[in-house]
Amino acid sequence: MKITLTCNTSLGTGGQGVCLANAAAGLSELADLTVFCAGLEIPHTDFPIYPVGYSRWSRRLLATPLLRRRNDWAVLLSDLYFDQQVSKKLKSQPCDLIMGVAGQTNLGFRVAKAKGAIAWLYCLNNYLPFMQEQIQQEMQFLSDSTVAMMNPMMLQRFLEECTQADLIIVLSQIAKQTFIDTGFSAEKVAVLTPFINTEKFYPAPKTDSTFRPLYVGTIEPRKGVQYLIPAFLQAKITNSELLLVGGTSTRILRLLIDKILSKYSNIKQEFWNFNHQDPVQVFSRCSVLVLPSVEDGFGLVVLEAMACGLPVIVTSHCGAADLVEDGVNGFIVPPRDEKAIAEKLSFLAANESIRSEMGKAARTTATAYNQALYNQQLKQIFRTQGLLN
Repeated sequence: MKITLTCNTSLGTGGQGVCLANAAAGLSELADLTVFCAGLEIPHTDFPIYPVGYSRWSRRLLATPLLRRRNDWAVLLSDLYFDQQVSKKLKSQPCDLIMGVAGQTNLGFRVAKAKGAIAWLYCLNNYLPFMQEQIQQEMQFLSDSTVAMMNPMMLQRFLEECTQADLIIVLSQIAKQTFIDTGFSAEKVAVLTPFINTEKFYPAPKTDSTFRPLYVGTIEPRKGVQYLIPAFLQAKITNSELLLVGGTSTRILRLLIDKILSKYSNIKQEFWNFNHQDPVQVFSRCSVLVLPSVEDGFGLVVLEAMACGLPVIVTSHCGAADLVEDGVNGFIVPPRDEKAIAEKLSFLAANESIRSEMGKAARTTATAYNQALYNQQLKQIFRTQGLLN
């Protein structure tokens, strides 16, 4: 069987890139794999990779001051360019199964299916209209008209991809439920839980006594930092510091964070690139990771933090909640619930021994979600679809 995997990102870089690398490693064990990805360089792998470059128009838009706020157009132009390049190559590329990332593979699906291929949609988020609905709520909450909405054309492409897909693969049971709630049959949606490198992310001793909650990721409306900050302040924990690692996505959020940083000396912002810097230097300074997303298909940083021996606090709209056993390796709270986050922070701050045990349990969980389990899940999907005995 010849499989084509497509994703508009670089292999192994960022959340999408890690998921692409996960899928490539698993699929290459089962069949003859070809990967189409973004970028210009060809990574060294055991299977052929074809980088298709970048959209000139998308880059030009992001470089234009008055237009760069239209991130939805930049993403759309980038995905359209990628899809067009891949679909051209697929016309001469043998393909029995195409697995393409949502929003990036509508044209590719058409070409591959016209040649008789099976189409699997790889959705790294929740059901996109559900995601859009959550973003709209945050736009109203923040009174921010620049909140990054998805372009209507992207949503239309996504819905067409869902129609063409023989199977939809998501990262969590929570993401799967957002499809089922919309009317998709449970049989059409499969869960493939990602994994991370637990040798890169590992526990290290904390060297100070400061209780330090950590957030890692872009500070954007759907990630819920606007609820974490007041929750941390409400908790009023002695000798504590909130660490935010990542930049802001909109002007309103940048102004909000700047105001907070100038007012509260125990809230810090730092910028790290875990592709080039040691992530353990950040995680080892902290006491708990909080990912207060109002919407998140998974949230790989949760798995990274757990691998580093940190308990986690996530919301019930965060796909990584699949991995959290409430009160054992972390806590699950309702989205947008500042009081619940504050209560859990206070509990962990007041119970160091319990926090330590939860961190050990978190590490155990992270090591269990490894490549062997991923490959096992992938093989089961192939068997269920009648593609493997």
